[in-house]
Amino acid sequence: MAVPSLVALPAGPAAAAVTGTNVLYTTDADFDQGVLQDVNHDAPNNDQLQLDRTQTFFPYVNIAKSAAGTMVRIDVNTGDVLGEWFSAPSGRGRDPSRTTVDRLGNTWLSNRAEAAGGDGSVTRVGVVVGGTRSNVDGTANPNGDYLKPPFAYNTCDDRDDDGLIATSRGMGDVRAWTNAGGVDNDGGVETAADECVINYTRVNGTNTRTVAVDAENNLWTGGSDNDHEKVDGVTGAPVDDTQINLGCGGYGGLVDKAGTLWSARFGANLLRFEPDPAPGSGACLDASHGDYGLGMDPVTGEIWHTRVDAGVVVKMAPDGTVLGTYPHGNTFAQGVAVDASGNVWVAHSILGPQTTVGHLRTDGTFVGNVALPGGSGPTGVAVDSNGKIWVANRDSSNAMRIDPAAGPTGGGGFPVGAVDLTVNLGANSFPYNYSDMTGSVLGEVTAPVGTWSVVQDGGVAGQTWGKVTWNTEPQGSVPAGTSITVQARAANAEADLAAQPFVPVGNGAQFGLVGRFIEVRATLLASPSGDSPILSDLRIEAADRNGIFSCIATVLRIAGLTSTVANPPDVPCADDHETLAQVALNAGVINVTATGLDAVTNQTPDNLAASPPAPGDNATATAKVLTSRITSGLIVPLVTIELGVITSTATATCVAGPGGTLVPSFTGSSSIASLKINGIPVTVGSAPLTIPLVIGSLRLNSTTTTATTVTQHAVILDTLATDVAIGEAKANVEAKPGQPGGHPCQV
Repeated sequence: MAVPSLVALPAGPAAAAVTGTNVLYTTDADFDQGVLQDVNHDAPNNDQLQLDRTQTFFPYVNIAKSAAGTMVRIDVNTGDVLGEWFSAPSGRGRDPSRTTVDRLGNTWLSNRAEAAGGDGSVTRVGVVVGGTRSNVDGTANPNGDYLKPPFAYNTCDDRDDDGLIATSRGMGDVRAWTNAGGVDNDGGVETAADECVINYTRVNGTNTRTVAVDAENNLWTGGSDNDHEKVDGVTGAPVDDTQINLGCGGYGGLVDKAGTLWSARFGANLLRFEPDPAPGSGACLDASHGDYGLGMDPVTGEIWHTRVDAGVVVKMAPDGTVLGTYPHGNTFAQGVAVDASGNVWVAHSILGPQTTVGHLRTDGTFVGNVALPGGSGPTGVAVDSNGKIWVANRDSSNAMRIDPAAGPTGGGGFPVGAVDLTVNLGANSFPYNYSDMTGSVLGEVTAPVGTWSVVQDGGVAGQTWGKVTWNTEPQGSVPAGTSITVQARAANAEADLAAQPFVPVGNGAQFGLVGRFIEVRATLLASPSGDSPILSDLRIEAADRNGIFSCIATVLRIAGLTSTVANPPDVPCADDHETLAQVALNAGVINVTATGLDAVTNQTPDNLAASPPAPGDNATATAKVLTSRITSGLIVPLVTIELGVITSTATATCVAGPGGTLVPSFTGSSSIASLKINGIPVTVGSAPLTIPLVIGSLRLNSTTTTATTVTQHAVILDTLATDVAIGEAKANVEAKPGQPGGHPCQV
């Protein structure tokens, strides 16, 4: 199965912005400054965020249209049919009759018409929330065959890697599953055009009916031959050495709070099997324990089991002990469901056919029968995420929603309930479906995904944000199969944040987002088994560098005189460019003439405050001169030095250091095209060279580097009288006040 992808969640925070450029969120009060969606800091795990544990987490009911060989997913709030999918490839047995929802919101369904080769089959349909309908090229089209991200949540599989999900638009839009060449006969979804069909698995139980999800998100299946086995909730493949056959079960089923598999009816009747410790142990329970539909009390864990034609429903302890047998308002019964408010709901079956759902309390009090106007042959009942009851009516080919708080007052002073919504499933679709079609039987489960969002106000327009760090405290954890992803966006107006795309940020990694306001969203994803990651703390920091660059380029300096200097203040570095056609300077007996003087300083980026540190950020100083002539002597020169083109460069650059952190690196280089001393050519190039003279020494191409500075000299003439420097370039880093050891490559 594809790992759920969390591309973008649409909602934005409604809390007031938090002021500051460096804010740590770690206590309950800190986290409450943001918006919590399906996450909490409830006791005893305060001062940290973890995913909620809820009864159900998706507002859907998933109904098998048995005669059509498909399944539909209905929005329980609106009654809209969101999609329809084949239950098996072409040429394979379909007739789906049971559905169940796993802990990631996917729907498993069983195919009771498949028995070829002694195997049955089950299929899993993924879930996608959000997205925009589009054409194959991604252009918006409300009737398009594709869904384009961003999605709020997605477990469907983009098998062709086109960035879109090809999936059903609603009822009647069933995508082909050709099974060309029989490639999917033995399992797989290679030929399924709908990318929300994520698994097709051949299993041991023939004419498979039982589908039940355990606490580890694995699926237990069972068939008419009493064969049962476990299917891996991640891969969708059967788990080796899990097949059991005790001569009973294989009809409807569930896994209870203790992890016990219950599977009804076939053979010697009711299977009760405890898988742990492996290889497990179980027994077949006679019809006094019930013989048809199964439900579980989400509060007590007690099991409810209908008798198909005895007019009663049986309540059992988790160990199988019968605790009571109660009338439910009709002779016949199939599906049964128990809600968290102590109500038991019994579908009065296709036998007759019937047109009511029985309502009693978990203490056995009969409340009354809910009439189903236009509904006939109720087979399956389930509790939705709002606590309302859904019933699948086989003979009238529709589904109905029951409001437990509506209708007349019945036994015990409780409302009987009344239908408040009907969904037509198409003529002769014959939905069967007595099973956990909403996911409520899973009981208390971990929400598969949740978010915490916060907006922070940097105080000034154009603020640069540069780092988000999280889980620096010991309680922070990301167990196997879980994840924490963090995204951010920025804008100069808080109202403009919603128009900006979120971008992913790494833990402690530098990034660059510009705007007065930053919105950061942490997304917590549960593992398939329901483990939650823990977000212990999160810090949002502006990209306020701990230092600056400085730079200066000087073409000519003699004694206290200089000519053609770029960025004479040196600190901070700034872009500057100075030129001079020619110059003559002298100090005592030393005379210097030069032509084509050019000094340049440059900083990248120009504004350090407007961007975070990045590899390649630098300060560079360059000094050039076309020709230079140095003479020494009052009347007759003792030494004449003639130089061709001189270039000198010094650079301080941010580069990746140990552990990937940015550190400053310093380089300097210079070159001298030609040199003559008293008319005699001397080869120099760019290598360092020192030449003794009668008046002192001539040092060429010298580089001086410290921990914070590089200075490059193309030419230095040292004499007793004075010094001459031609082509001097310097670049260095400076710490900001209060940031000892700081530099512009770090924040």
